[in-house]
Amino acid sequence: MLRRFIAAVAIALAPAALLAADRIELPAGPNRDLVYAKCRTCHDLQYVKDSAGITADNWQALVEDMGQYGLRIPAAERDKIVKYLVTYLGPNPPAPAPAGSPSPAIDGAAMYARQCSACHQAHGGGIANTFPPLAGNTDLYRDRMFPVYVVLNGLTGAITVKGAQYNGTMPPFDHLSDAEIAAVIGYVRAAWENAELRPAGFVDVDESAVKNARARSMNNTEVHAYRAAH
Repeated sequence: MLRRFIAAVAIALAPAALLAADRIELPAGPNRDLVYAKCRTCHDLQYVKDSAGITADNWQALVEDMGQYGLRIPAAERDKIVKYLVTYLGPNPPAPAPAGSPSPAIDGAAMYARQCSACHQAHGGGIANTFPPLAGNTDLYRDRMFPVYVVLNGLTGAITVKGAQYNGTMPPFDHLSDAEIAAVIGYVRAAWENAELRPAGFVDVDESAVKNARARSMNNTEVHAYRAAH
């Protein structure tokens, strides 16, 4: 009980500055992306990794405790997160899956719903004064690669979107595969009439382009500087 309480408090109070540096790798498995998307938005994942091996009841209680600190997710997603934690960070984790296992087809809309909608909302409108909108956001076409760098590395610093100022930190979503990142960016660039912003001759990013971007060393403040230069 004491360990669970200390972990919950420590996670809740983790400084936002840690978000940009959070490159903690969790075991591969179904719904790992939900842990990154829903948990890393507010804190780093070091305590999650350090708690590997605790029982199913402890993981369940820990996730429930997060509700006291503002975690608001549908019950179905909460259950998937708990199932992942119990399975892959519980007392008896399975052996890693063999390399080269086939990947299912990627639905960009579904990926957006799982990874992005908590902050940018299902309608792409964002949250006033907190998270910028993606609907009608000209940053999507500021540069072919800019959204890729944002998803891979996060973004920190003041920006103006549709006349409103935002000054926060978006964590990196580099846990997503190259194909997943290309799919979600393709979806956002086409959704909510964003395709009307598309410059003539614009070339979409693909898995290969994301792979090349991943090899480029950038942090979230450098992404902000890149934005200012393009």
